[in-house]
Amino acid sequence: MTVTEEELQKIVATAVKLAIKEVKGVEPVETPVNKEVEIGKFSDAELDEAMKLMASNRGKDDEPKVGIFWYSPQRDELFGVRSHRASEYVKANACTEFGTVSCAEMHEDVWKKEFHKQKYKNGGIGPYVGAYEMTPRGRIFYNPETDEYTIAVGEWINQYPQAIAMIEEEFNLQNTNHSVKTAHHWDIGQKWL
Repeated sequence: MTVTEEELQKIVATAVKLAIKEVKGVEPVETPVNKEVEIGKFSDAELDEAMKLMASNRGKDDEPKVGIFWYSPQRDELFGVRSHRASEYVKANACTEFGTVSCAEMHEDVWKKEFHKQKYKNGGIGPYVGAYEMTPRGRIFYNPETDEYTIAVGEWINQYPQAIAMIEEEFNLQNTNHSVKTAHHWDIGQKWL
């Protein structure tokens, strides 16, 4: 019996799916493969434009940022960080009554994406375990009118105050006017209201 490379790949893929289903009790997600991707080359003008754009961002990584994060008490570290320089926002995109800005990413969406990625690419090993709201989390806001950053967290911060320094460093807030505020929205177990 002769088996082509394509037939062998299908056999292996089917065997892996069955093994994952037996071990994990879940159906694997099909990953679409686009074999028709064309690989091109930058023109000199396109490369010049790309280099100018990248050069305009050099040295800006130390700017204060807004975003979201989770804190792992077991590993004593932040993870799932999504951050953006506050200067990238021209106008308020959240809590407009107060003129506050933050990133557009939502905890539940980021968790879902990373949970599935971890499940199928890392064999389920990683920090995304259970529901997103069951792990300490928070968000950084910025008010351009008052030039103040707010670290928004749940009451969990009282049990893990060492996380504050990590958050300040991750979002470059050390030399800014900022505060830490708690609200039940970011409490452990609290889903979107």
